Amino acid sequence: MLVSRLPLQRLARADEGWTLRPVEAPDGYALCRCGRSSTMPLCDRDEPYGCFDEAPSTAPEPSPFRWDVPEGPGLALKPDGPVRIAGPVSVTYGDEPRPPADRVSFCRCGASRCQPLCDSSHKATGFRADP
Repeated sequence: MLVSRLPLQRLARADEGWTLRPVEAPDGYALCRCGRSSTMPLCDRDEPYGCFDEAPSTAPEPSPFRWDVPEGPGLALKPDGPVRIAGPVSVTYGDEPRPPADRVSFCRCGASRCQPLCDSSHKATGFRADP
């Protein structure tokens, strides 16, 4: 997942809900989507970054997830879960732009049946990507 012009953040649980903590990353970066990078959450591969053959979607697109995020547009990593994107952020999958959404969760474990979206497969596979 190539990202430009969005700072990388990590969602962290706090007494009052979720907070965001910055993650050090270059201006343009690639997020790991297979869970095997030695530099998690960043991809440690060279371009074109592919480390698994993504299976075509075999499941319907999930309903929009409801989750509380701190104010403002941005991108954040849910602990051992998906990439969460909130606000009017431009997203392209392959050559196809995704329709704008207020909140969307993208797969980071590589196991979702509705790629590139998260279908919560990370819970069933025991995906662990964050220290």
